[in-house]
Amino acid sequence: MKFQLLALFLAVGILFSIGWTNDAVYGVLRITSPHNGQEVPVGNIEISGTSSSNSTNNCTVSVAVNGIKPYQQAIASGDNGTNDYSNWTFTTTAKYTAIKEGINKISAKYSCPQNMNLTKTNSVNVIGLPASAAGMRQAIVNTTATNNGFPLLLPGH
Repeated sequence: MKFQLLALFLAVGILFSIGWTNDAVYGVLRITSPHNGQEVPVGNIEISGTSSSNSTNNCTVSVAVNGIKPYQQAIASGDNGTNDYSNWTFTTTAKYTAIKEGINKISAKYSCPQNMNLTKTNSVNVIGLPASAAGMRQAIVNTTATNNGFPLLLPGH
């Protein structure tokens, strides 16, 4: 019985170790905003995300919108300084590209120069709406949220 318990603990430890090592070695990358399928205003938007990068592994994050290359360098915003891409942001600009009306693909790439084989990508599709439509939809959401889900009542009704 003791041997079986020992074997079970060893197996669990090895599996945990493999799972942890895979994330550390192969990297993790996620676009956290905007979300897949989210409606966003046409024009410039801020894109943000997380990765398994830290201030010492020299890994970086870059972003491409609608397949326009080269990928553009994101800004590291992790707690450990300018090389910590554990949190990152990128703002689209007219100089590079902006969100267009309709479906837009946003791709992020995690890469480590010391290991050229280590790249991870993550993509989301967002729906670009004219600013007036996006603003009107947000106003409806805000009105509904502030009125506990009930439609706004006009004075005298």
